[in-house]
Amino acid sequence: MGALPHPAPDEIEFEIAELVEEHGSERAALRAVLHDFNVLMRDADSATSRGFLRGVFSAGARRPAVEDEP
Repeated sequence: MGALPHPAPDEIEFEIAELVEEHGSERAALRAVLHDFNVLMRDADSATSRGFLRGVFSAGARRPAVEDEP
């Protein structure tokens, strides 16, 4: 059975390469990704998002505040 061909480089392949380079090994990169994933899942399980409490939740999607509105 032959080896499967490598997929053509795309945006995700470049991100994977950057992660491995940043963290020094594939194992360290996977550990960092899983850590971030777990943090996001804990935040999703909470009643209110930490991003929302800090005011960064969908900050670019909010309409600007207008002072003369009731």
